[in-house]
Amino acid sequence: MSWGAVFPFSFGKKTIRTDYSNTVWDQIMQDQSLSDMRRGLGEMGLSRYKEAQNSFAKAVIKNPKDPLGFLLLGAALYWSGKVDEAMSEYREALTLDPKNALAYQLLGIAYGWKGDLEQAQEYFKKSYELEPDKSDTNMNLASTYAAQKNWEKALEHYRRAVELAPREPLYHYQLGSLYERMGRDAQAEDSFKKALSLFWGYEDAMLSLGALYEKTGDDAAALKYYKKAVRTKPGDFVARLLLAKLYYQQGEAAKAREVLDGAFSIIRFKQEGLALNAVYRSSGRTAEAFAKEIENFRNNLSRVPAAKDINVDVSLEYAPLVKPKEKPSPSAGSFERAYQKLRSSSALPGEQEVPPMAFKRSFVLAAATQAQRENQINEFIEGLENAVKQGEGKYDVTLSLQGRTMDYASPSALTQQNSSAPRAAYDPRIVGNDMGLWVTGKSWLALVQAALEDLSSGDKALSAEQTSLLTGLAYLVAGDAAQASQSFAQARSLAPADDLPLMGLGTASVIAGNDAQAKDFYNQALRLNPKNKTAKKNLNVLQEE
Repeated sequence: MSWGAVFPFSFGKKTIRTDYSNTVWDQIMQDQSLSDMRRGLGEMGLSRYKEAQNSFAKAVIKNPKDPLGFLLLGAALYWSGKVDEAMSEYREALTLDPKNALAYQLLGIAYGWKGDLEQAQEYFKKSYELEPDKSDTNMNLASTYAAQKNWEKALEHYRRAVELAPREPLYHYQLGSLYERMGRDAQAEDSFKKALSLFWGYEDAMLSLGALYEKTGDDAAALKYYKKAVRTKPGDFVARLLLAKLYYQQGEAAKAREVLDGAFSIIRFKQEGLALNAVYRSSGRTAEAFAKEIENFRNNLSRVPAAKDINVDVSLEYAPLVKPKEKPSPSAGSFERAYQKLRSSSALPGEQEVPPMAFKRSFVLAAATQAQRENQINEFIEGLENAVKQGEGKYDVTLSLQGRTMDYASPSALTQQNSSAPRAAYDPRIVGNDMGLWVTGKSWLALVQAALEDLSSGDKALSAEQTSLLTGLAYLVAGDAAQASQSFAQARSLAPADDLPLMGLGTASVIAGNDAQAKDFYNQALRLNPKNKTAKKNLNVLQEE
């Protein structure tokens, strides 16, 4: 489910008015304004934010006394990446209706993205005071308390959100994640299962349940949910990593290899689509290497025809590297101040570090001229670089990027007409189920990092080759082609007759943009194992048309 398709607005029957000072013309304008807003909502549901802005702007012009028009216009601006402009529209709505709870909530969400946790919480509190029985208000307020490690207040509002919207799977998932953070595993298990009962395909709930069972030593239950995640979405390579790791630990090498083989599959850029996808980590990387990866993403964006809108989803995670109780620097930016303040909050007994905080946003690079598109891309990349720089020396920053065009027949299509377009890409997982403003639970990247830490500790149940294979896949999923290649090369040296290390090397080459080298590795894998279907498929993807 996409945030861009969910809005807390509705248009029911119009209330009979008793204000007879309105002229017939006023009534016509009000009716047309409602029509514009309905059209704009339809456009928002299709992620057509630019068109939605125009529709809502028309609605505001026709009926400037209705705060709803300003709220909708602000929402369209927000999802276009224009946060400050959106906030201006929300404030305009408050001048018309100082007790508009929705305006306060939208302002809280905007301040949340800007990194001002305290201000976001204040606006959520105002919204709550006006409408204490709204489920989303309680969830957002609970999320801020959870980010501050105020577990009891977070629990109070998450529980209230669940009471008010008992059939909303997200709320049960968030409540379960909070229970897990509080060490209440049995209650976490119940909440995750409830989320799954309401949404059978809730992948994050499956992975969270699997990780919970693995942590508590119930490997049979963990296998059940990891396998379910792979069946639900065969292209979820995070689930494949966790499942293969557990199979190897249980001595089921053949099953592990079968799961791993599918994790090296690549996808072709073609008319029916594919999203640009990249996950970058700043930790342990040189500034030059990180900048090069960002530049590769910039180049891929530039290859999309300027006449097409591009929707870009951004996920930022900041894992603190500073000591607890460290005071924020007076010169720190708003996000840095807020985050350092979180770092100084009290931890659970025996806990040394505050969990990372995640922010998610969607931007739209609207259809434009070629020169305008280049300016759009430059501004977007500059924003990404600034966000990463805030973490230098203090945080382990994880940046996940996904770009897709919004062809209305196929919203996930990335239609490319020029020959310079990349021929293939590795798409480890579409990030999408974490819809909370601040996600309490483990993100998929956190699960990958936990797997890497487990593998680096030297699991006696795994052979050296198995450890190298799994480590390579973990780096592959995290978008680190260089580290992945090193691990797969080590696995190859340990087992030169095995085709899986060659598959990993080939897919790492795809991430690095070296299609010729990828073909060579896939061909070598096919010579070792002529029945390797993934190698054949990947070679077909890379073939010249």
